[in-house]
Amino acid sequence: MTQVAIGSLSDFPEGTPTRVEADGTALCIVRVGDTVHAICDDCPHAEASLSEGDFLADDMAIECPLHGSAFNLTTGDPDCPPATEAVEVFTVTVDGDSVLVDI
Repeated sequence: MTQVAIGSLSDFPEGTPTRVEADGTALCIVRVGDTVHAICDDCPHAEASLSEGDFLADDMAIECPLHGSAFNLTTGDPDCPPATEAVEVFTVTVDGDSVLVDI
């Protein structure tokens, strides 16, 4: 794996999904406090951009904008059909103000 810098903490407003391209991989980034989560941005069911969906704080999940399945930010698992496949979760490191993702 390669650690890729994707920006600083201030680049990611808290609770707002943000799409980032890192080393050719589309990521959905969600910041919660000083913790930053990264999952694959492509919904495996309908290939929608998850970063266009809503962050569900109570479930720590991102909801697909097309069909309503939500994906857990720590496991990548979907909560209900029609999505049945998990999305990939990436390790994020915050070093000072820099945000790095393992790709």
